[in-house]
Formats: sequence, C-alpha cells, structure tokens
Amino acid sequence: MAPEKPWLKKLTRMTDTQMWEAFDDMLNYSISLQHKKMEQSHEPIDIYRAQGFIQALKQLKYLKEEIQNATR
Repeated sequence: MAPEKPWLKKLTRMTDTQMWEAFDDMLNYSISLQHKKMEQSHEPIDIYRAQGFIQALKQLKYLKEEIQNATR
C-alpha cells in the first residue's frame, strides 16, 4: 500500500479545468525547451540532465489523476 499523501487534498483547487490547462501548457512548454536543449547539446551530461528534467515534468502531468484519486 502506498503511503498516504495528505498534501494531495490541499491541491484539489488546482484540478479546476482552467487552472489545470494553464499548468499543463506550462509543463508542455518546459518539456519542449528541454527537447531543444537536448538537440543542441554536445555533452552527454547535459543530455542526461535534460532527460531527467523531462521525466520529472512528465510525472507532474499525472498529478491531476493522483489528486482526484486521493479525494475520492
């Protein structure tokens, strides 16, 4: 069983359609910047960092479902 995450209930207002769309747009924009950084990087460490950043941003895209599941 996953540990309880009490902060998720406090984030419920964030799942409002307009607010979530703005947040999702910001995530998509940040992901696209990291893709550009990866394309322009010559050093493997910079590519790995951008990949890690993209992974973290993509995990945030699932936050809405996690919040909704916690408030059911």
